[in-house]
Amino acid sequence: MAGPLRFVLDATRPETRHLQVALEFDTQTSDPGAPSIELFLPTWTPGSYLVREYSRHLGRVRALDAASGEPLPCAKSAKNRFTIAIAPSTRRVRVEYSVHAHELSVRTADLTAGHAYWNHACVLLWPVGQPDVGAEILVRKPAGWRLACSLPRRTADNRVLPWPTAATGSGATLQTAVDETLVAATLDEAIDAPCLVGTGSWLEFVVEGVPHGVVLDGLGGLTAPSSLPQDLSAIVRAAAGVFGGRLPYAHYLFLCLFTADGHGGLEHGESTTLLASRTALRTDKGYREFLSLAAHELFHAWNVKRLRPTEFWNYDYEHENYTELLWLIEGWTAYYDDLLCLRAGLTNVEEYLAVAARNITGMRSAPGRFRLSLAESSFDAWIRLYRPDANTKNSSQNYYGNGAVAAMCLDLQLRAATAGRSCLDDVLRSLYAATFAAGRGYRREDVFAAVASIGGPECVALLRAWTEGVLDPDLALLLAPFGLRLVHKDAGRPFLGLSFEAGKTTVATVQADTPAEASGIAPGDEILALAGLRVDPDRWGDVLQAVATVGQPIEVLLARRGVVAQLVITPAAGVGALTIERDPGAGAAAVSLRDAWLPNHRTTPPKLL
Repeated sequence: MAGPLRFVLDATRPETRHLQVALEFDTQTSDPGAPSIELFLPTWTPGSYLVREYSRHLGRVRALDAASGEPLPCAKSAKNRFTIAIAPSTRRVRVEYSVHAHELSVRTADLTAGHAYWNHACVLLWPVGQPDVGAEILVRKPAGWRLACSLPRRTADNRVLPWPTAATGSGATLQTAVDETLVAATLDEAIDAPCLVGTGSWLEFVVEGVPHGVVLDGLGGLTAPSSLPQDLSAIVRAAAGVFGGRLPYAHYLFLCLFTADGHGGLEHGESTTLLASRTALRTDKGYREFLSLAAHELFHAWNVKRLRPTEFWNYDYEHENYTELLWLIEGWTAYYDDLLCLRAGLTNVEEYLAVAARNITGMRSAPGRFRLSLAESSFDAWIRLYRPDANTKNSSQNYYGNGAVAAMCLDLQLRAATAGRSCLDDVLRSLYAATFAAGRGYRREDVFAAVASIGGPECVALLRAWTEGVLDPDLALLLAPFGLRLVHKDAGRPFLGLSFEAGKTTVATVQADTPAEASGIAPGDEILALAGLRVDPDRWGDVLQAVATVGQPIEVLLARRGVVAQLVITPAAGVGALTIERDPGAGAAAVSLRDAWLPNHRTTPPKLL
């Protein structure tokens, strides 16, 4: 194949909820008899470890001789592949298809009267076996809509420029242009650059000479806090500080999608997509969570988009890419997201400790950590974490929250072992220098070597135990040198070990080794009454506390698959709500360690209105 691929993505008919796509490319073959070209569509997007089957959104794919307009045979050769037979006289091929775009998520495509958003993974058909061929992507958009994408642009006079900002002076021109052409040097570059087109507001800020853009789409009549650029700037500086202060990209975009509800993000090398409730920015709690989400995805610009395992060094976009290291990729990032907000002065120590306590509570309430290690749970992400069922918490563990707990424990151990001279930041810098900076991915042994270089063999032994065996760290022991202690409030109250579906008394999960499991209660059961008293979602807690006594059996009336049944359950003593509190008797050394770990730059919430 000669020359770059040339795509046209047409978003000018939002009422159809379809992106119209055309692809043209030159072909040169050595066999004039029966040459063919096979195209494929990715089945998943890096950062979201589940096969999504994007090809289900494709309309009919047809191929033509670009010069004559004559149809070329085009047959589906796999669920996501198409084989085009090339006539001997054909020198240029045109492929036409549509993509149904009606799913607003950070992974997919959505076209409405107000915006167009897509990941190229679910839009671009690509020649099999040619990841290094370049592409030009012409985007057609309604007049007045502006295109946000981290890919460079090709101008009318054939120059290639970075994405438009006030600094480049090209923003106003491209904002009014109906057609814009993006340039991707490889398949990886194209997949790693989602597009957001619309009339959302733009904010800009510069950190260390590097331009950053923020696109706010879907806020309706609401506005973002005026401090948002300043707050994101502080997060960027805090993240860069972990890796020595340098930014790994030449520019960066925060693509923010706001809707009625939802929360999530997806990382890319020079951008991220954030999905949040449009009201989230107007409350202290919601704004903190949004900033934490932004910090998480930004941190991925280092951790996984550059510093990444060997298994992810060259992505296979058609099949599962297995790794046992998602506890580092996602877990360590989940540890740093709230820590970065603290370092940036956007949260205070008490708020951070509350988050840490919730992570620990989540870890302790899921028995799966005794059955599957963090490494095994990472490997099984494709069939477990992204496909949860009623037994997931009993059979596996969440490498986000539990990985964050393991990262915190390792950080505490490193700080205590080195009297505060070193921390997890140093491990990441060492691993980054030894692997990504040297042009390669890392293996598990590289991670352990980096830990050993900072904290010695004892830290490596602990990390191996926490990630390859049962995750059951002695948190009281780890927190004590920092003048912190675990406190269980309301311990001893009756505990059953079940959870309900939202707004119902239908059992969603039954925790292993609890009274609920012992009684025979199963997911799907609808609890009707306790000890003869009718229950509903609003009164469940009140009725339970009124009739339940630790160690005393009570009758449960339930409906199971259309049949009313009665069981007996004996409540156990619950551990209560977990908090992390400062030890008032902590000495100066402990306070010094704690202050170095948890800098207290802010004591009052930001002013949002």
